[in-house]
Amino acid sequence: MSSHLRGLARRAGAELLRNTRVRGGGGGYPGGSFWSEGTQTGKNGFLFGEVPLQPGQPRKLLWWEPYWYVGFGVMGAAIYAIYHGKPLEALDIKYWAAPRAAKELDVEMRMLDKLSARPDLQERLSAVLKQLNMIEEEAYDLVLMRNEYKVKLGLHTGRVPEDLKSIYEELEAE
Repeated sequence: MSSHLRGLARRAGAELLRNTRVRGGGGGYPGGSFWSEGTQTGKNGFLFGEVPLQPGQPRKLLWWEPYWYVGFGVMGAAIYAIYHGKPLEALDIKYWAAPRAAKELDVEMRMLDKLSARPDLQERLSAVLKQLNMIEEEAYDLVLMRNEYKVKLGLHTGRVPEDLKSIYEELEAE
């Protein structure tokens, strides 16, 4: 009797797994669902199913084609005008970055020269380095990194000693 019940349960399980209910939109498409075979009776072998016109007969444009052609033409003309109408300085980084880099290097060299000439600033900077657990050789790095995000954030939040801010101000002063 138990084998009879096991067979019945196995058959019922198979029926549940089979799932005879049709899913996936059977109504909105001609010929059944979206994935069913189309309504075209046969392939005519032409691109998009368009039959060639008789010689001398003009092809009628679809409603969207003029907008498409005009839109792409305007877009192409705009890209050409923007690219070729801009000055070269606006397109290449070396034209606008080189003067900025030269100016920044000049400021850094003046600051390092001033630091070398003033032993009092060197002593103050050494004290700041000890507070930050840095070695003496990193003093120049700390001066060169004055505009870095972490240094500015440390100055803003108070994690970097306030004396460093005054050292920067003295070094940047003319």
